[in-house]
Amino acid sequence: MEVPKSRGEREAGTRKSPGSGENRAAQCKGAEPAQQQAARRPAPSADDCEARLAQAEQELQRVNEELARQKGNAENLGRELETFSYSVSHDLRAPLRHLIGFSNALLEDYGEALEPTAHSYLDCIVRAGRKMEGLVDALLALSRIGRQDMTLLNLDLSQMAKSYALCIKEGAPGRKVNFMIPEHLPAHGDAVLLRTALEHLLENAWKFTGKKESATIELGSKEEGGELVYFVRDDGAGFDMRFSDRLFGPFQRMHREEEFPGLGIGLAIVQRIINRHGGRIWAEAEVNAGATFYFTLGS
Repeated sequence: MEVPKSRGEREAGTRKSPGSGENRAAQCKGAEPAQQQAARRPAPSADDCEARLAQAEQELQRVNEELARQKGNAENLGRELETFSYSVSHDLRAPLRHLIGFSNALLEDYGEALEPTAHSYLDCIVRAGRKMEGLVDALLALSRIGRQDMTLLNLDLSQMAKSYALCIKEGAPGRKVNFMIPEHLPAHGDAVLLRTALEHLLENAWKFTGKKESATIELGSKEEGGELVYFVRDDGAGFDMRFSDRLFGPFQRMHREEEFPGLGIGLAIVQRIINRHGGRIWAEAEVNAGATFYFTLGS
């Protein structure tokens, strides 16, 4: 005997599951696949293509005009820098020469009649004038780097480094410094500019190892990320990396002048030379544990 179904069972039996074929068919009637929708869209007309092309050409023209404007600004800045360099070399040097010259004349001609305090004042004037002369020369050297013509050649940095190392060792024969320089270190760039950069880096290492009884200065290279990276390493005074952001700024110093004399212009010149070659320069250091200056020369 068949037992009658309850009302709930009868209703459940008449409902279709969400995954049934009829339900899927109903869903498909209201939603067309993306591929079919794309196929039904009309192809862009020739007028649409011409409008888009005209818009792209206008954008390209705008970008070119902006580049031309920026180039013009850069050229104006370059001319202003040349004018400043001329002013420094002529207008500032003459007063400085007078200041130093007349101060020395006072010391030579009237030195015996001057009190010791007056002698001290005049000595300070002469020293300050000579330092300012050095700053003027450094500014001119920095400005010339950006305007100097470049001739790119295949060079040997090892030969340059060995020549300069011999010169500075002859100037201080009492120092014990071991220069580690490879037999051959090829590079491609301007000979005058790269020699200047390399000499500044070696001179920097020589100066900051000056307080050590024996020191090591190394020139070398390594592959890093498919790029050839050159370096100059020393085991001297080093510096605090917290202040590395000012390392390549003109006249910025990482040590007191009483410890290590200098104008603070050498690394700024090196950075400008490396930038002109399309490369980059950075440093790693630790206080009293030396410093390493890395640089590339672009492509």
